[in-house]
Amino acid sequence: MMSPIFQLLICLLSALRLQAQVLPEPNGQYRVAYTTKKLTDQSRVDPYDPNGGKRNVMISLFYPVAKPECLQICQTHYMPPVTAQVSDANMALTGVSVPSGTFGAIRLQSCCQVSPKGKLDAGKFPIVLFSPGLGISRLHYSAMAQKLASAGYAVATMDHAYEAELVEYLDGNVTFTILTPEYFAYVTDPTHPERLQAVVDLRVQDAQFVLSQLSQLSVLRTIIPTVSCGYNAYISAFFGHSFGGSIALSMIMRDNRLLGAANLDGSVYGTITNIYKLALLFGRDDPHPHNRTTTAPAIADPTWQIVYDHMLGWRRELGLKNSQHYDFTDLPLLVKSGGVPLDAANYEALLGELDGGRAFELVRVYVKAFMDFAVKGIPTPLFSGPTPLYPEVRVG
Repeated sequence: MMSPIFQLLICLLSALRLQAQVLPEPNGQYRVAYTTKKLTDQSRVDPYDPNGGKRNVMISLFYPVAKPECLQICQTHYMPPVTAQVSDANMALTGVSVPSGTFGAIRLQSCCQVSPKGKLDAGKFPIVLFSPGLGISRLHYSAMAQKLASAGYAVATMDHAYEAELVEYLDGNVTFTILTPEYFAYVTDPTHPERLQAVVDLRVQDAQFVLSQLSQLSVLRTIIPTVSCGYNAYISAFFGHSFGGSIALSMIMRDNRLLGAANLDGSVYGTITNIYKLALLFGRDDPHPHNRTTTAPAIADPTWQIVYDHMLGWRRELGLKNSQHYDFTDLPLLVKSGGVPLDAANYEALLGELDGGRAFELVRVYVKAFMDFAVKGIPTPLFSGPTPLYPEVRVG
């Protein structure tokens, strides 16, 4: 006979399974495989590491797999356990409380078994880097990255150690953020711009390192054993959210390997120089604007006008109407799918008036269209003006 304790354990495990919130699998041309890797830059000492260790960059790599070569789709945790617990707690910083276990219950669907006969030709797929907002884990953008990967891009999302809320490594080690309110005030002191410039420089160096690493076959084979070549660093692009959007633009100012960069709702920090490659600004439109051309000019972002004037190649500005800052993360999809419960008042404060599924789709559509144009040369009418398909987006 089964013991009462064992019966209780089975019931608890069943309950946990029932609570899992499974995000929809991307419906693009490709299946998407997903892996994580700690990359260590032996040439740099981490300025934030109290032990003076080398600089580590934790990445998630989402890469396309031809549908006939994907033998199995599995559910994987949206984020590891400590990150999930901290993410639950950090929602309170936005004025919202969520039940314990909320982020731990979310699952992605990804290709977990690839045909042994298939050899991944990484050179076939452009590589796209992603940098998150200040203090935010890369894992809050995984669904967005996975969606883009299903369209035929290898997408590497990056954590910037000691700056992200935390970085949880595969061996269980965790580094927590040093961004206390006091340190943030120190870094952003306008009388010492070199402090914030140092943060910008460190992130750009992280991104340059990751791009170089993923182009090396010996490194990439430690991540994807069946790969036949490295990614082509000269067929690449960059996008980021918030502070990460500023880094995308800083990177394209300095690194000629990139073909394009997109800033999602981020003010621009650090030294601004001319940009000759394709560049996109995609922010909030009225009534909660983050752009150059709002109908309330007193609250327009002056850094966007400055950087826009330095965009000497193809450039566009988009505005997402009735949106908020977190519409450019996975959060709209997580709420829409039932993974993160929000009441109406908290929803509007965090995400504005757009339906979560619609907001996620709009950001996805325009980011993909930009990548298709910048990297693959595929023309699109979406950047020529308004379209009845997406009336929520203003094209400037």
